[in-house]
Amino acid sequence: MTMLYILNGPEMGQSFELREGSTYIGRAPHNDIQIPDKTVSREHLRITKKGDKYSITDLKSRNGTFLSRHYVVPSLELPIKEGVPIAIGMSIICLGEGCMDHMVPFLNSVGLTRQTRDESGIFEDHRDQVNQKKLEFLYKVSDVLIEELPIRLTLQKILDSFFGLLKRIDRGAFILLDPETKEIREIVFRSKKPTDDIDAIFCQDIVNRVLQAGKPIVVSDTHTEEGDIADTLKIFKIESVMCVPLVCSAQTIGAIYVDSLDRPYGFQDEDLSLFMDLSQRTALAVEASQFLSEVSEIADDLSSER
Repeated sequence: MTMLYILNGPEMGQSFELREGSTYIGRAPHNDIQIPDKTVSREHLRITKKGDKYSITDLKSRNGTFLSRHYVVPSLELPIKEGVPIAIGMSIICLGEGCMDHMVPFLNSVGLTRQTRDESGIFEDHRDQVNQKKLEFLYKVSDVLIEELPIRLTLQKILDSFFGLLKRIDRGAFILLDPETKEIREIVFRSKKPTDDIDAIFCQDIVNRVLQAGKPIVVSDTHTEEGDIADTLKIFKIESVMCVPLVCSAQTIGAIYVDSLDRPYGFQDEDLSLFMDLSQRTALAVEASQFLSEVSEIADDLSSER
């Protein structure tokens, strides 16, 4: 008998027996397993059991499904093994007893650590205020992502949340690429000090490196770091910086940039994990917005031809 465990979210601690055939998971009450998490779609995921083998299929959910931090392509049936955490919205589920021996990527991303388990194998709540703040931050971001606002307003609200979470941030920006030319097409930014100088929003060299390599860059203290990146940051009087790519469907579509002009050691490893988790969710929203924009343009062209 294989059980499905809910490791995080509103139903944390619940477990369900998986039957032969299909089991549907979602927010709506008609699902076999209902998860009343507003970041979970009404019909989010299907788990299929055939003998001792399992597979999952994302049902074109709004916030996506992630398996071991990899985005699950909607409608694609994907085999899974027991003990591997699955992220649906902000909830984490897992098949089999081995789940309790794995640190959930989502919990890692917000800096939460497993403490002890009671007889039923449920994690005790972590009461650290900093970690709770990060958890609340991700819930706020998720709320913004499901509001279906214009993408620029969505990104602006997320930026506001950055500044609420990390007081050491002086500047933050979303940099979006044109899907065809790969040139920067839009910048959404916020700064503690008002500026009209587009060149003073972020370090262009850092952003270019991240966009080209598709990998994050974190410099905690320019005075202790060596190399051309640190030299560049010293010129622009930036003490610490973090920049992560926005990647969707294996394509880099932009970047998230934050820096601190006055404070060294502004960003830590757990901050990077948090922002990498955030970048996956944000990239999905950006790609969806671009798709809808293209559809709208095609509809307008067809309408004008009539």
